[in-house]
Amino acid sequence: MFPEKPELSITIPSKTELLKMVVELTKHIATINQFASSDSQKIALAVDEAITNVIKHSYLRKKDKDIRLEYFTNGNGLKIKIIFTGIPPVLSKEGIDLNKYIREKRKSGLGVELMRRIMDSVEYKTVNDVNYCEMIKWKTKK
Repeated sequence: MFPEKPELSITIPSKTELLKMVVELTKHIATINQFASSDSQKIALAVDEAITNVIKHSYLRKKDKDIRLEYFTNGNGLKIKIIFTGIPPVLSKEGIDLNKYIREKRKSGLGVELMRRIMDSVEYKTVNDVNYCEMIKWKTKK
């Protein structure tokens, strides 16, 4: 179980210029919580994809909206909550057919699938016009 209060919480404006900072912060938090370097990099990539989706699809690239990130740790894993308003995400419950994507030469729409493959859990919900993306990565698969 993760604590109720995050170990770290930051709020950033919805600017793609800040993605590198968020990626580095996420890698650092994962690393200091004893995730392997390769896993820390993957976790940061999942967060990068999630934030990019918020900026592109929920905020339609508006740069004056807030995105809050909360990091929770418990010794066995890392939970990251991304909290935002804007257009709620509409996601498919089933996975992506990668062969179909290749055949159709599609170049977008794989971000959530990538997040699901990297993280052990990825869940979205909307409550009172506030959207939540919660991702969990365990040190050992549960």
